Amino acid sequence: MSETHQNPPKIIAEKDEDFKQIFADGVYTWLGTESGTLSFFVDSVDPAVDEKGALQIKTVKRRFKVEIRMSPVVYNNLIAWMTERRDLLEKTQLKSK
Repeated sequence: MSETHQNPPKIIAEKDEDFKQIFADGVYTWLGTESGTLSFFVDSVDPAVDEKGALQIKTVKRRFKVEIRMSPVVYNNLIAWMTERRDLLEKTQLKSK
């Protein structure tokens, strides 16, 4: 027999001691049967100046900063929540024009 709670438990949110915030230029993402994964990266360019003085970008360094793995259920819920937030923002922006 499962118990039901009249009142849900209180959630205490706090940052872990190794918590960090990063800026990401992009993310690779995939979903498998066992987990969903988000792998965030930052790009930086390695510019060079040619003999005519023109700036050329010969390489882009893609550095992966953090990878987050979660259950497929959490992954799908996250994608749904982000899609809802994006749709709401787009509607709000359209109303303000």
